[in-house]
Amino acid sequence: MLKIRNSRDFFGGVTMIVTGLLFIWFGRDLETGNSFQMGPGYFPKMLSLLLMGLGVLIIGQSLMVGSEDDEPEAWNWKAYGLVIAAPIGFGLALSGLGLAPTMFLLIVWVATASRYANWRHSIFLGLFLAVCSVLLFTKLLSLPVSAFGPWIPFSTSFF
Repeated sequence: MLKIRNSRDFFGGVTMIVTGLLFIWFGRDLETGNSFQMGPGYFPKMLSLLLMGLGVLIIGQSLMVGSEDDEPEAWNWKAYGLVIAAPIGFGLALSGLGLAPTMFLLIVWVATASRYANWRHSIFLGLFLAVCSVLLFTKLLSLPVSAFGPWIPFSTSFF
């Protein structure tokens, strides 16, 4: 009989497998195609299979490696609230602030929920991801999103 040594990883892996199965089930009507002629269901199905494979690996690890904590941690409600509110804040602020300030502010804001993150690392991470997002989405992919929005007065003269 197998013993679950790390229940948090075990249930995380099960959640990943169930999520992958749900996405495959919801996309069952989409045509998959093959690697050379991809249909609209190809990419979601491949991502779901990848997610399920990672879930299997995490479950396998949870059966071999024991947990470091003996006591369960208290739930960090601030983290749950900020992570759930971040996509809503992104959607509300993107059109007014633009991509770069929105990414920076939300990354720094959500990082305050972690007890492991400090403000210096959060600022550097926010700056790095804001610059990478602007380069990727506005320059490389040419998406119709501006780096700086109308709420930032100096942005129209520089960008």
